[in-house]
Amino acid sequence: MCADKKMNGLIVFNSANDVVYQNLNGKLTEKICNIAITQGLLPAGSVTTPGAALDSNVLLQIFSPIISSQRIMHCQFDNAYASFQCENGFNLVFGELLGFSFLKIGQIEIEQLMRQLGVAMTLTRYCYGANLFGSQTGVMQQELLTQCLNCYESQLCQEEQAYLLEAIPKLLINPELKRTVHITLDATLEQLRQTGGQQRTHALLLISHKLVALNSTRLALPLAPADLLFLAILARALQSQKSQRAVAVFLQGVSHDVNSGCVPTIVHISRLHGHQVLLQLIEYGHMPLTSSIYDTFFVLQKIVAVQQQGDSDALKPAYESLESFVSQTLTALKRHLKQKHEEMDNCVKKFTARWENLRKMYVEFFKSYEREMLVRIESNLPAFVEELKQLFTLSLASCDSASNHQLDQLADSAAVVEAKLLEFAEFLAVKAARNISIDAYLEDFPGLVHFMYVNRSSGQMLAPDLRQTNPQLVPKTKLWNMVEFTRGYLKKGQTTVMWKDRTFHYSYFLWFEDLSGGILKCTLDLQQHFLSTGFGANGNGQKPPAEPGSLPMDYYSELAELCFPKLAPGKVRVYELYCIHLGLVTATCAVEHARRLVATISDVVGEETF
Repeated sequence: MCADKKMNGLIVFNSANDVVYQNLNGKLTEKICNIAITQGLLPAGSVTTPGAALDSNVLLQIFSPIISSQRIMHCQFDNAYASFQCENGFNLVFGELLGFSFLKIGQIEIEQLMRQLGVAMTLTRYCYGANLFGSQTGVMQQELLTQCLNCYESQLCQEEQAYLLEAIPKLLINPELKRTVHITLDATLEQLRQTGGQQRTHALLLISHKLVALNSTRLALPLAPADLLFLAILARALQSQKSQRAVAVFLQGVSHDVNSGCVPTIVHISRLHGHQVLLQLIEYGHMPLTSSIYDTFFVLQKIVAVQQQGDSDALKPAYESLESFVSQTLTALKRHLKQKHEEMDNCVKKFTARWENLRKMYVEFFKSYEREMLVRIESNLPAFVEELKQLFTLSLASCDSASNHQLDQLADSAAVVEAKLLEFAEFLAVKAARNISIDAYLEDFPGLVHFMYVNRSSGQMLAPDLRQTNPQLVPKTKLWNMVEFTRGYLKKGQTTVMWKDRTFHYSYFLWFEDLSGGILKCTLDLQQHFLSTGFGANGNGQKPPAEPGSLPMDYYSELAELCFPKLAPGKVRVYELYCIHLGLVTATCAVEHARRLVATISDVVGEETF
């Protein structure tokens, strides 16, 4: 569904209900303008300029009652609205992130709108880090967020199966060429280390939006599946711009690393010959410091919610968690920022003083639990939050981020990579256009018309490309409906699903493996557990079960941790296989095909797990 044909948009409000961000398409802008005229908020005959932002005061007047009601339900009753369904297919869904209220509006199904909202909130974290919509970040991050959002919603989520599944396609190439690419990227990272002193770097090579290789230095934080997908969206969003571009973002890193969550990173994008895109990543923050500040923001929002709900029992552990993260932040400041400039030094002093004042108030409150002291605490929290935001911004500014000289080095490195791979460029471009053909599988798997094989632990997938010109064996709508259907059952704890319609037989399998490829059996009754606990409810008042995928949350990592709590994170791999056969194929045949298909693909991929 094209975003321009139906109303679609996002509005973000801060804790004071002021509009801090809007991204509305023409149809929605026109609708809101007409409502504003009807309500007397705009003069009759007002017209909207395509692409122009609406007056924030008008948006506030129209949506403030809904947002205020949402906050009351969330803060006082921990029972916020998840969505509103209106006539003519007009729907609204709500989200909360670090004290900001996200309102997604559109003429699409609630489930799709919820997923788009989750992606929008994730992209916001990638673009802003901990200081969402901060005045210090300027317009650059806002423009980057808008470009990524528009690219995802108008080009990707309804058109490409990679973004339907939220996994990046892997390009299959022969071992010798693969080795050449990896050696080339390793040499690039080593050059960055020797000439620029960069110890934490990554290099990704994409061809026609497929991942050819990812190389990382030993000290770099491993990338999360969502990081790969975000970087792919970023490269697509900026693809019409100049051949070299550098932006600052905040990656997540693998969830089981203590420093994950907010990794300040310079991303340098180079467009090379033959549809090649090289991304060079430099991690530049003091990891323990940025990570502890990031965690402090989330704990602060938890403590604010607990206080507003009047939950005295939950307040003490929430405060203890806050105290722990603030202590970690102060320790990291002393360790990593020994040479502080004057502005940073003053910020640290103010932050420390405000925390000490706040800490004393909490100590006093826990002696008597007097309401008056809690009111004093609540009145002092906003100033403390502002100092924390300033601390986050200045701590990044004080790091040795990429200078113009270093950016020139990245451009030089890209030129070297292009030269070394030039003789293979045309071959790789052709291979990317014909990565996997279903025709190659028809003889060994009669009746199979499409499959999608996903490694959820690496965030990569293999599937025949959807044909753009020739008739597609499986209509795109059937494919999208299949994935939505299986997600509904997965959220109920079903890891194997089969069904038929008049034309096709559909099958879905999810399973777990250890690092050696052995099957791991989950002893937990997932159906019963999901029924009793509502797995994945995100703890901020929004109660629906979490949506399977990589972008809104790392669903599969949490699922693996739930099923195998005694195994160390990262020791369990999660796989999914979607198969579509002609309707005459039996369930027994589909299961047998699925087993052989996984084995066949493993042989093609070789020793390297995709």
